[in-house]
Amino acid sequence: MSKISEKLASLHLTAWNLVAILLWLIWGLIMAGSVAFKMGFSAMNRILIRDWLMTPDADSHLLKLWFIGICLLMTLLGVNLIFCSWEKIYRIIRVKFSGPKFYMLIVHAFFGLVALFHLGGFMLGYEQNDISLGEGMSTKLRDGYEVKINAINFAGNLAILDKSYRNIKKDDLNYKNSYAEVVLSQNGRELRKDNIYIFMPLKYGDTRVTLKSFISPVGANQGQINATTTPWIKLTVTKNPVLSVFFVIYPLMIIGIFIHLILTWKSPAINRAIQELTDSN
Repeated sequence: MSKISEKLASLHLTAWNLVAILLWLIWGLIMAGSVAFKMGFSAMNRILIRDWLMTPDADSHLLKLWFIGICLLMTLLGVNLIFCSWEKIYRIIRVKFSGPKFYMLIVHAFFGLVALFHLGGFMLGYEQNDISLGEGMSTKLRDGYEVKINAINFAGNLAILDKSYRNIKKDDLNYKNSYAEVVLSQNGRELRKDNIYIFMPLKYGDTRVTLKSFISPVGANQGQINATTTPWIKLTVTKNPVLSVFFVIYPLMIIGIFIHLILTWKSPAINRAIQELTDSN
């Protein structure tokens, strides 16, 4: 009876956690659809979460409270999942250790590492979004870094400038021939010069300069744009010390999942181990 009571109590707690997360998410959806919080969400997406949380913006206090709350709720649910999962894994291993069980351990470990490094991506380094620059322009960043645009080559229909990629047709933009020549420097010393494309950022260590989109020159009216107009670009600059490790661990986790599926395909080894443990008790 005690075990049944413990199970019911655990299920009751999990149910309340799920209800709390659902209500919190609904609150977030309501705020996301509200004009009053539009600027707050935009600011949250433009910079690193750590910097956004530390920004003294009175209009975002409620939004920050919601974000911290959802993080705490997800942490509680994650801790509960970890302890429940490892308890089951320990029981499985105690019955009989095998290859599939070993890979299951690896997959769980990689899941944890991916979540940990993903959190690090929110809190470490820096991120600056929506940097608008034209040819010959530059912008200064943290720690003496500077990004300069030497040239912009746009191979496409100028009418698509400022449009979302969802509204751009295949023939409207030649992704392979549309690029910007970018120079990354620090304290006046050139670090890297390269052409960046929509899907090919400039990389220097843990720093990335990403071309987000081509836009109309700031201050130009739609009627002023003609065949001789050189578009501006919108950039995102990130410096994340854990990004490289994350890009290694994430595919390893995916590979581990596939290996585990192959080893357990049409093989009820794990279920049989659990059943043997249940029967022995």
